Amino acid sequence: MGTDTPTPAPAPMRLRNLPLPARLVISAFLISVGCGYFAALVQLNFKHASNGNMLPTRDDLIRDFHGPIGDKPRPKLQNVLEAEENKPFNGTGTMRLAFTTKSGGWEGTIKKRAAKMFALRRADPDEDQLKKAETELRKERDSERLALVEWIEKGADKDAYENDSFCISDKLAECPIDEKFVGDPPDNGGHAIKIKGILDTRCVKCHAVGTSSNAAKFPLENYDQLAKYLKVKESQAISEENLIQSTHVHLLSFSMLWGLTGLIFAFTSYPVIVRALIAPLPLVAQLLEIACWWLARLDPRFVDGITIAGGVIGAGVMLHIGLTLLSLYGKAGKGLVALLLVALALGGWQVKQRYIDPRLAQQTVSAPTPDK
Repeated sequence: MGTDTPTPAPAPMRLRNLPLPARLVISAFLISVGCGYFAALVQLNFKHASNGNMLPTRDDLIRDFHGPIGDKPRPKLQNVLEAEENKPFNGTGTMRLAFTTKSGGWEGTIKKRAAKMFALRRADPDEDQLKKAETELRKERDSERLALVEWIEKGADKDAYENDSFCISDKLAECPIDEKFVGDPPDNGGHAIKIKGILDTRCVKCHAVGTSSNAAKFPLENYDQLAKYLKVKESQAISEENLIQSTHVHLLSFSMLWGLTGLIFAFTSYPVIVRALIAPLPLVAQLLEIACWWLARLDPRFVDGITIAGGVIGAGVMLHIGLTLLSLYGKAGKGLVALLLVALALGGWQVKQRYIDPRLAQQTVSAPTPDK
């Protein structure tokens, strides 16, 4: 009788059993993918994130994939003129204070107004008189601000600025205002305000080239300099043509990358259930994310799906890279890989601290508080 011995079943193919050169190539590929993914996050900031944010906010995603909702966007100058006084006094907060407490000689002007109102000659005004004078002065200054807002809402006419004569509404004409800002009546009747005069007095004092204030970095001395703050940036959702192009690029290029990283991870020595869950994770999440791109055009609530799916993609790719690198080598190799991953994390942190954070901070820098 024959004594043939059964042929042993082939050992499962595992990355750990590959030759060292092959494992080194896989390691270099995975690290390159990780660096490329980090670069993609930086590119995402340039393309979609609003100023001061590292990644797109929910509002950014709604703007890009659904389109603007709510109030119509307004010029930046109008925004800072209408913002509440409790906001920071800068170009992203409020400039309302430039007409009151941040205007030159505010307290002295109140005292002069009180002395005039109550016919005081030598005696100093008391607290009650100062409060009444401040109330009257604030009404006048607010009329100046409202005149600027009305000029902007009506198109910020260049001739009205350069001729220093803007015809205001009858409602605004009933409000108190300093006589020095009242212009000559228009030929067709009505009331005129000196728009340029208000801007020169309340804004240009600090926003003039050559002044000691840092606000001089944002000059407002002529109409051309003002124009950049008078434009309305109409926000529209990405066009269908561009969205189709992005869908095409992501489904082909990124699917290839996540397919390769997932396939490599599938040959690691981790339990089958772990590999079955993590290997296809970025691919599935990417399909859901792209589906939410299109669904968000119909309903802005689907942008939450974009955020969640994007986070799952990032987590899945990082798991592919980190866990695979650790499974490629023995104990000594695992130690080196762990040190490499830590070094990459620290390097990424340094890039964020030295380059990304300063850039984000620079995006939010505006004219600081001018000197009184």
